[in-house]
Amino acid sequence: MNAMAEVAQNRGRAAARARHRVAWRGWLPLHAWGTRRRLAVALAIAVLAGVLLSGACIVWDPLRVRAERVSLADAQMRRDHAQQALARLPALREAAARTPARASYVGNSAEDIRRISQLAAQSGLVLHMLEPGAPGGAKGEAFRSIKLVAQGSFAQLLELLEGFAREPALTAPDELAIRRAGAGLSITAALRVYDALPAVRLASAPAEASAPDPFARTAAAGPGNDGWRLAGILQDRQRIVALLETPEGVVTAQAGQAIGNGVVEQVGPARVVVFASGARRALNWAEGAK
Repeated sequence: MNAMAEVAQNRGRAAARARHRVAWRGWLPLHAWGTRRRLAVALAIAVLAGVLLSGACIVWDPLRVRAERVSLADAQMRRDHAQQALARLPALREAAARTPARASYVGNSAEDIRRISQLAAQSGLVLHMLEPGAPGGAKGEAFRSIKLVAQGSFAQLLELLEGFAREPALTAPDELAIRRAGAGLSITAALRVYDALPAVRLASAPAEASAPDPFARTAAAGPGNDGWRLAGILQDRQRIVALLETPEGVVTAQAGQAIGNGVVEQVGPARVVVFASGARRALNWAEGAK
């Protein structure tokens, strides 16, 4: 009986070893691999390494390939611009040849005051002050400053500004403040005279076209406006504010704000509605109130 049990036990052990060899038959030791298997594994590892290396090159760009491509694109764009400018050069030379040469002008503060005072006298403005200020700018943008204080009408001010377009050098107001003073206007301006820049010629307008006088609207509105007039609109992305002339003076107001005996009901880009003295009025740019 013992012999038969030992034989059965040996058979079981042999069967177990056979099953183990079948289960691990695909995973032989490296020294036992065949040539084909070694080549296949080496090829798989090489492909995986190539993929990883390509991804690293794309992400980190160690050879600066992308940077060089960007530089090349910028150089090509500059070359294209240069070729376009070169193609326009003959036309520019021809236009420059047809343009009459501008005589160089070198002025001074005394000459500026003489010319501007003559323009003011021709326009009818009454000068109260005309004095030189501190110069500024550099090279082609150098300028002399002049402070002007005068009194007159809106049409006379327009005539003075139109006269600047006929000057030998560019004369332009850097700051301009206008306010009513009695029957006329009080004008304060800081002028700049640029010797290196020519005056800007104004475009010719039809004879019947004329700039409206914004300071004459109060009188045209008649006595029924009770002193209310729209003087300006200040607007940004968040709010809109109206600048109103009221019997209490010039004030800024928003919709719903009470002013004296009236209330601002609505403020728009070109129209303000107020309720004052028991009547609702619409103030706009064309008239004082209606």
